[in-house]
Amino acid sequence: KRLHNIDEQAHRVKVSLGYTRNMGNFESLRVDIGLEADGTGNPNTTFDKVYAWTEKKLLEKVAEVEEELTKDK
Repeated sequence: KRLHNIDEQAHRVKVSLGYTRNMGNFESLRVDIGLEADGTGNPNTTFDKVYAWTEKKLLEKVAEVEEELTKDK
């Protein structure tokens, strides 16, 4: 007899993504975004959701930074 059903097993997923932009003159700018979430059942489902959110936020922040950098020129 199994003690736990796989669909009821708890897990935690953590995703961190980053982007580095070379600023020239030996300088760089780095943007890091991460999210940690708890879930139950198949961890791939939780991972996909966490990864999608993290990727979306990283792309948004990189676009903001790029806009600020081009505005300052």
